[in-house]
Amino acid sequence: MSRVNLKMLKRIACMLMIAALMLPLTVSGHAAGDDVLYFGALEQTVAQNVKTTVVEKGEFYITGAIQASLDFTSSQWVFNDISEGTVHFQQFLVSQGDIVKKGDPIAEISVSADEIEKEEVELNLEAAKRNLEEYTADTMALIKQYKAASQQGSERDRRLAELSYERLMNTFKTEVEKRENRIDEYSIRLDEIENLENTKYIKATTDGIIGFTNRFRKGEVITNWTFLCVINDPSQVRVVVEGGSDLLRYNMPVKIVRSGGNSKTVELTGRVLTLKSSASSVNLMAKDDIIEIYGDTSDLRPGDEVSVKFDKVYVPDALMVTKSAVKSDKKGSFVNVFIDGFSSKRYVVVGGADGMRSWIVSGVEEGDIIILE
Repeated sequence: MSRVNLKMLKRIACMLMIAALMLPLTVSGHAAGDDVLYFGALEQTVAQNVKTTVVEKGEFYITGAIQASLDFTSSQWVFNDISEGTVHFQQFLVSQGDIVKKGDPIAEISVSADEIEKEEVELNLEAAKRNLEEYTADTMALIKQYKAASQQGSERDRRLAELSYERLMNTFKTEVEKRENRIDEYSIRLDEIENLENTKYIKATTDGIIGFTNRFRKGEVITNWTFLCVINDPSQVRVVVEGGSDLLRYNMPVKIVRSGGNSKTVELTGRVLTLKSSASSVNLMAKDDIIEIYGDTSDLRPGDEVSVKFDKVYVPDALMVTKSAVKSDKKGSFVNVFIDGFSSKRYVVVGGADGMRSWIVSGVEEGDIIILE
């Protein structure tokens, strides 16, 4: 083969190799373009299906609650005011929390009087009546004699008879009145003893709500001035947090809630009256927190347990986002902000959270769209 043919063959071989090399490059470039279009379409699909929420402004608050009790500041004690005889307790006719009016029966009792005294009074009454009858009969007979003598005999005898008649008439009236008064005294005393035996109840001394009641056995003897129960004024009541709480502050608005059991729910407002300040003397600060109640307290009862509810955190213009949108890593809390179809990780400062929302102090603006998932 000539040198010319050999050179031609080498040139053809080189051209074929170059062509072979160029063909894959063209195919590869075309495939790369197709990949860019494919992934762009996939990203758009994800962006349309993602769940988002919006940063909004509003009131953010977290409530706290403390158990407390009721203190009725105006009350009257009911005692056994029967000073005579023997008083036997039978049963209470009221329970704690009952509303009573003055004169309503509080407790059923039975009273036994001193039988010896009763018998003596009865005997004295009969004797006084008999003495009055005998005195009246004897005196009237003597008066008739004096009157008859004043109408006969000598002038001197008649004069003496008239003087005796007048003196006896004056004495008779005074003595009859004295003896009748004695009969009245015995009669009144006998009525008192009989009324004492007929006494069946100890009654309420004022209007109000029954508080604490004493405990007695049926038939137990209760002496004079034995305490039975307390009647509270329902309009004079306050809330006491025993031991106090660092969460309560002077003049702080609160809600007082009584709920549960067979009683209906009662919700009232109030404010804290006690002041805790390092500037105040320890001797001037109360151990317990006292809360003033506003509104109608007539449905509250002695012994009720109540909850004092208050705002532990309150921000009037807080930036808030759904709680589940806030994530965290080693660097801190963050949210994924949705911007022009892309997710942008942004670290935020969280001020607090309740059951549904998080309060964002900084890191986002009102109207930002946040990715939830």
